[in-house]
Amino acid sequence: MLFHTLDYLVFLPLVVLFYWGLPKQARPAILAVSSLFFYGSWSLAYLPVMVLVILVAWGGGLWLARWHRFTGELWRRTAVLLLLLLPLFFFKYWDWLAGGAETLVALLSPASAPLRLPRVSLPLPVGISFFTFQSLAYVIDVGRMARKGDADAAETSLVRFTAFQTFFPQLVAGPIVRRSELLPQLRALPMLQGDQVGAGVYRICRGMAKKLLVADVVRVSIVDPVFSDPDRFTGPELLIALYAYTLQIYCDFSGYTDMAIGSARLFGIELPENFKAPYRATSVAEFWRRWHLTLSNWVRDYIYYPLGGARADKDWKVYRNLMLTMLIIGVWHGASVNFLVYGTLHGLAQCINRFQRKRTGRKPGDPLPGAWAWAWRWALTFHFVVMARILFRAKDLAEAQEVLTGLLDPTFLMPRFSPLAFAVLGLGYASHFLPESWSTRAEAAFRRQHPLVWVGAAALVAVAVKRLSTGDDLAFVYYQF
Repeated sequence: MLFHTLDYLVFLPLVVLFYWGLPKQARPAILAVSSLFFYGSWSLAYLPVMVLVILVAWGGGLWLARWHRFTGELWRRTAVLLLLLLPLFFFKYWDWLAGGAETLVALLSPASAPLRLPRVSLPLPVGISFFTFQSLAYVIDVGRMARKGDADAAETSLVRFTAFQTFFPQLVAGPIVRRSELLPQLRALPMLQGDQVGAGVYRICRGMAKKLLVADVVRVSIVDPVFSDPDRFTGPELLIALYAYTLQIYCDFSGYTDMAIGSARLFGIELPENFKAPYRATSVAEFWRRWHLTLSNWVRDYIYYPLGGARADKDWKVYRNLMLTMLIIGVWHGASVNFLVYGTLHGLAQCINRFQRKRTGRKPGDPLPGAWAWAWRWALTFHFVVMARILFRAKDLAEAQEVLTGLLDPTFLMPRFSPLAFAVLGLGYASHFLPESWSTRAEAAFRRQHPLVWVGAAALVAVAVKRLSTGDDLAFVYYQF
């Protein structure tokens, strides 16, 4: 069930009506059941995986909270985390690693019999990376809180925990929420504030506009035709396609996040923001403080800091920590060499950023000395991000090399894209670089409108979905992760 379909626009109001129409004590069960239904609508075969993750995380949290004072805490925590990682490893990484192992053995010992490992060859459960990382964070947080003597570290209600783990607005593509961000709200079940409805409808409408009017338009008219056969296009056309894909993936993913946050607000629940105008960044390090914030914060808190972060006793350890963190971010996105290279490139760029900051004494967030300093840093950062997106879109390194080689084609030909495609591309980027205060004022103005205006906006969205949506063919990009 995709957000930008009529199925969801019928499903969401029904769940909201049941949620607010039934007694308060029934609301966690409503969220749990509706979220499992939402996930099962993709494929009933996915549900056992989700149920397994729920039971392991919930039971593991209770186990760690109860036995944290006894010896052997490390192996208990490790065992629970490994059990949670097993489905992700099995579905997402086993085939890739098995193929790599076979290739390595063949290279090291060409005369011996070839190694043949079994393959999973099963569809990847939708959103498995997102809900796995959410369950890992929960277990780690419970362990940390229990060690500090927090008696309420673990959630005792299986129903409430299921609602936390499967909350359908953010289930398949985030934001990745922490225990402290969502569980207290599910326990308190706050009443709906008047302006939350307007704010929720506004975010849903904004997300739909990003998805249907920008991301899908540039995808169909520019990105897909170019990447389906790069040899047919000139260097300038390939570059325009890369700009278009960079805009597409942002509007697609941030549009999903807008709809997730807006949907959650209709239940009186606030989800964390996931984007902060990432293409305005003037360094790669700043880019990751603006892009997919909940993933960046996750790897920072559970990988980078435990490794020592920037406080490691040796400089080389800090650079090691940065590289490991970015490699994990890269491979989190997909089991392929493309994403391994993607993480490596971003890790190297962050290491260079850190080296430059140490050399100049400039700290993250310090103001730049002038407009020229901002301009060249922004241009360099933006085009690094654009070029690295080749690894996201290409199916393998061979295709990525084909696109890179094509960019050097000196043939000049007027780009063969429609005026509508160019208009959407330009307006999409222009809206991204508008002052943030404009968006804040627009949301505040919409919230002040009469509820009939909200109903009218929702009706317009339904009409747009009916006329423009193409369903599964243009699913959200991050569903594959």
